[in-house]
Amino acid sequence: MVCCSLISSVLNIKTVFKVVAGGVVVVSTMEVLSRWSTFDQLVTAFDRCVLPAGTSLVNLTDGCVCLTVQAESLSALTTLWNLYQDGTLERRLYDFFVTDEVKEQAGGETVEVDVSIKEKEYDKALLELMSEGNSIL
Repeated sequence: MVCCSLISSVLNIKTVFKVVAGGVVVVSTMEVLSRWSTFDQLVTAFDRCVLPAGTSLVNLTDGCVCLTVQAESLSALTTLWNLYQDGTLERRLYDFFVTDEVKEQAGGETVEVDVSIKEKEYDKALLELMSEGNSIL
């Protein structure tokens, strides 16, 4: 799956749900959206529960769950990257997305969430924010 965006200062967060025993738990975008009445409600909840201040969910793509997140500042981008690198973002995504329903689909097996952000995307977003004159960390 390829995640791409024309919005500046964004990172695509690829999220794959899998069972520890090796199988993949299929969590579709429709299943993610079904917990909220509107996309805006999902965005509000996701921004509040998962993302650091100054970042916002701007898109959700089907396949694996691919979240496009936009950073408003270098500080927000750096915080998001640090949360990704130290595993905090993965834990937050687990808490947000791995519901009892998802655990049920896994047949009682332990569910893991694998999260990846390409360093090239981080570097690109960093340069975009710096070129916008938003260089205060």
